[in-house]
Amino acid sequence: KTDPKARYQGYTFFFKEGLCWSDINTTFLKCRKKQKSINDVKSMSLFGMTDMVPEAFIISIINSTFMSHYVDDFVNNTQTFQINDARQLPFIVPDIEMLKVFIHIFDRAISIKKSTNDERALNDLQSDLDNTTMTLYCLS
Repeated sequence: KTDPKARYQGYTFFFKEGLCWSDINTTFLKCRKKQKSINDVKSMSLFGMTDMVPEAFIISIINSTFMSHYVDDFVNNTQTFQINDARQLPFIVPDIEMLKVFIHIFDRAISIKKSTNDERALNDLQSDLDNTTMTLYCLS
């Protein structure tokens, strides 16, 4: 930090937990929890600012099929999804009960990934997430 030859920028955001995604995406957006680390140039990172909309909720919404289609249809239909694209996402602040449902889905996904990585269970969970997201956005 004090070496004049060092290029030490953005250090206030280093070693913070948050959420991130690769800026190159495939058909569906895939967001994940970011561990404490230095930011990578090809990984977009966001950090939560309020408990009313926790990072687990944001990660869940971004991972929903609805949001992938929304981004493709209304925000950016290229292969990249960057910070300015994320700023255009229509997040609804959930009530406490709906937030609990999303947090439960998030926690189940983490548990499955860590223990069995069972694709069938993850697909079923994706279906639950998609249905819950559609309910939140009053689309079902």
